[in-house]
Amino acid sequence: MTKEETKQEINDTPVPMTNSTQAQASRPKVVICGGGPAGILASILLSNINNDNDNDNNSISGILESITVLEKASQPDEWSSKSYAMVCGERGQGAIARGGKKCLESALSMGNVRKSIYIMDGASGDIKTIPRQQSTPGIGFSRPLLVECLEKFVSDSCHGVTLRRGAGVTKVTQRDGNDDGGVDSSGSDYPLQVHLEDGTILSATHVIGADGKWSKVRESFPSLNSQWTMDTCPSFGVSLYIPPSAAIVSDWNKDGTYVVRPPEECMFYILVSLLPSAAGGGASVSMVCYDQTVEKYPWLEPPADLKPGEYGKGGWMDETSAIPAGGIVDSSSSNSEVEQSENTLSRNLEELFQEVVPAFHALLSKEVYNSARINRRVTWLKAESSGEGKEVSYSTEDGLVALVGDAAHAMTPSMGEGGNCAMESAVKLVDAVISVMKEKEESICTVDIMSQAFIKYGLSRPKEVQPIQEMSAARNRKKF
Repeated sequence: MTKEETKQEINDTPVPMTNSTQAQASRPKVVICGGGPAGILASILLSNINNDNDNDNNSISGILESITVLEKASQPDEWSSKSYAMVCGERGQGAIARGGKKCLESALSMGNVRKSIYIMDGASGDIKTIPRQQSTPGIGFSRPLLVECLEKFVSDSCHGVTLRRGAGVTKVTQRDGNDDGGVDSSGSDYPLQVHLEDGTILSATHVIGADGKWSKVRESFPSLNSQWTMDTCPSFGVSLYIPPSAAIVSDWNKDGTYVVRPPEECMFYILVSLLPSAAGGGASVSMVCYDQTVEKYPWLEPPADLKPGEYGKGGWMDETSAIPAGGIVDSSSSNSEVEQSENTLSRNLEELFQEVVPAFHALLSKEVYNSARINRRVTWLKAESSGEGKEVSYSTEDGLVALVGDAAHAMTPSMGEGGNCAMESAVKLVDAVISVMKEKEESICTVDIMSQAFIKYGLSRPKEVQPIQEMSAARNRKKF
């Protein structure tokens, strides 16, 4: 049986109903830390267990006690390091489809189909069209748009799922045997406590860490965190934003990604992705640079690597920074220093583009150059087993905590698979839950079943996603 057939069998086979355990077994109380695409999709899929995928009225009744999604941001990002254009490919679309037909249809209606790659000669303006070879065309989104799409589906169709914005997680602790602080009024035992920035604490039987590369959930458990190191590649990007009013937005095709090529000795190239109208339109621009680029243009030197514990202190400047020639502006810099650095960067970029990509430069306004931000060097999470005879796992040994998305397998952007693999991991986690329920011939997901499923997922998923991480990182390590 192929992997596809096995997955289809998991999806289509009804979970056996047994009455003996239905009344007795305790049900999991799940807290998902992180309201990005992977975290929200995990909540949708968990609420979908035992429901027809085309059912528009999903409920967790009889399956889980509750599902709560916590997200630090008070609203989806507007324009920041997370508002980049992203393409939802075959993996991502397959994952979203598991949420139901309406879930996928909603996503498809809001994105742009990506059928082609357009290569532009930056000097002459000549454009060559290259059709994409994938059997499933990608769908272009901005990250906030995909989040909003999934959030709306949760609100409309997933009763029993609670999504809390403005709820930043600081740590997760495990209650010891002498502490009764995790027992609710009904006598249920909650071994985990999720601590929020406002000082409140939520209890849970299980926690899913979907809170990104600098995961507070992962950092809370040394047995998990000790497996990972942050690997830095010799490449980075400069991000710009083209407003919807620009002529380029109406004149260029929305069904593809544009690659603007300067002369080869410049040692960089430019990616332009038109954003869907549902995301406000406009276009995302990424100037892809390497350490060799900095040797030629020292004023493009990216800010220093972010260290553990620093994330969250600098706002949008955690991942990006505008820097003047010869100096770095950090979160402690004054407004005048930041303004000076922005002016220096925008002026240098404008002069560079005018010189080496004049045809592309002619399409850009001062406003575009003023939006420029230099990203930190590309980093990814490299996982290795923490001891002899052990395997890399995305879950704790007791199965109470599991990681999905960037919290488990952050990867470089060179292949565009980070978001797709993140959502696929949400699917794999829930598939493990369904699989264990069937093995146990249970109609509900007990606390014990959830723990076994987390362990099963934690050991199996790294083998699938680590090769993709390595391939993606290899591309970013290549010299121009």
